[in-house]
Formats: sequence, C-alpha cells, structure tokens
Amino acid sequence: MKLLAASAVMRALLRQARRYAAVDATVLITGETGVGKDALARFVHASGPRRREPFVAVDCPALPDTLVESELFGHERGAFTDATIARPGRFEMAGRGTLYLDAVTRLNPSAQGALLRVVEERRVTRLGGTSAIDVRARIIASADAGVEDAVRDGTLRAELFHRLSVLPVQIPPLRERPDDIMPFARMFVDEAAARMNRAAPAIADDAESALLRYHWPGNVRELQHVLERVLLAGVGETIAATSLPLDVLEANEAYLAPAAAKRPTLDEVERRYIELTLQFAKGNQTRAAAILGISRKALWEKRKRFGMR
Repeated sequence: MKLLAASAVMRALLRQARRYAAVDATVLITGETGVGKDALARFVHASGPRRREPFVAVDCPALPDTLVESELFGHERGAFTDATIARPGRFEMAGRGTLYLDAVTRLNPSAQGALLRVVEERRVTRLGGTSAIDVRARIIASADAGVEDAVRDGTLRAELFHRLSVLPVQIPPLRERPDDIMPFARMFVDEAAARMNRAAPAIADDAESALLRYHWPGNVRELQHVLERVLLAGVGETIAATSLPLDVLEANEAYLAPAAAKRPTLDEVERRYIELTLQFAKGNQTRAAAILGISRKALWEKRKRFGMR
C-alpha cells in the first residue's frame, strides 16, 4: 500500500514523519486496521539516513508463540530440537537498517519481556548462545488505535509501550480525511487496470458520491479491495454506483441514524430508503431498482403501495 496525502491532516502527518526519520529513536505508529501503518513505517525508513540499509518487517501475529524469540533474536545450533544450524534473528538481519514490528501488542508476555530488555540494553543474545550482539537497527512498531486500552488491561506491558512510543504518530481513519478517498480510489483503479493490461475505467459522479458517503470501517485497505473486485467483475469503461458492492451503497449511517432515533415503523423506513435511493439515482428507476436489489416492476409496486410519485 502506498501513501497519499491530499488531505491537510495527512500532509501534516507526513511532515511529522519526515522529522521523525531524521531522529534516531523508536517510533510507535498507531491507527485502525487498514489505515496504512506499514506504508508509513516504510516511509520513515526511506526518508532517513538508513534508507540504503535493510528494512526488515516482522508480522508479530504470524509468529508462533514457541518461535517468537528464535525469530527475533536468532538461535545457535542445538538450541532446540529442530535447530540443526545456527540462524540470525530479525534484529541481526536488520543490521544498521530498520526493524519494523507490526502489531506488537500481539506478542506474548514472555516475548514482550525479552523485547523490552533488547530495547533497553540495545543488545541481543541468540537462543542457546552466550555472546551478546550489539543491536544497531532502528525500531519502528505499530499497534491498533486502542493501544492505551491494551496497556491498561495488561495485553501490552506499560514499560514496553513507553520504550517504543518515544516518537508516537497516529494515523486517522479514512472517514476522518475524506479528501484522501478519491485520490486513493483513482490510484487503486489505475493499478488494478495496469495489472489486467487494460485501460483504467473512469469513476462516474454517482460512484464517487457513494464512495465519499461510505464510512470505510476497513479504511484504505477496504477501499483498495472494493475497487479491485469491481474491476475483476468485468466493469466497462466507467465505474457507476451500480458497479459497487451493495454494502457500500446501503451502509450509509447518515441516512439511517436519524430515522432509527425516531423509532419509525418498518414501512416508514422502507419508504424513506426508497425515496433516498431514487434521489441518489436522480430519478432513474432502473438504476434505483438495481441498487435496491429488486426488479423495476417491484419498485413500481412499492412506490404505488406507499403512494409515492
């Protein structure tokens, strides 16, 4: 995933990240799933003096509990049953570059304690080894937006949190920076079309409106996956609103929340939803019926039942 910064908040965030890149201290990147924490970690690495050195990423949730310390710190031959050869850990592999610990809160307590010692002492010892190895890599870690809750409930050790968050940066969710939605959307459409060796379709105004109204709980990654699926489905020269998944079209909290607060009847909700869909489709009943997932005849019958023009 690439970084784009059309919104003022993201431009400010990237300026902050460039300042962090020049300072040799640990960075903790927080934010909801899919906001681009990995991309920001790579941006910090690429913007600093370590850019020509390795960038080693560790997917913490993917590490089995029994192998975490071996993967991070390495092991000597014979350290455990399957250790037939000596292996360097990720800290050694990073050298003078950057070690990126993705979703660090998912490490087990034992691994967190061992990691804390390494961060404090800047030295690592392979499993089964006796010689300490100096750690020269910069450490960048990431965590979900609720990292403070993880500290309070003990999922993340407070000492480790404070050691990692010397330079904290939080990426806001996509719904709070709508100016970034369409630049990302066009980029994802262009990239997906290039992989398919076809011309990139245009994004129609009604599709753009739908993309901007949706709240994107999966953030940038969800936007990318939605548009990739649209192209894989064989869309033509233009992506219209009817090309988008129904959950994007229907999950509009701004439409439903006011109605829910007034406790309307189901008929009232259905009538209002049909009215809003017709407004969204600019009176085009074929398009409105497609969005609603019903036939044009069924739409006509519902409008007649509700006394709608």
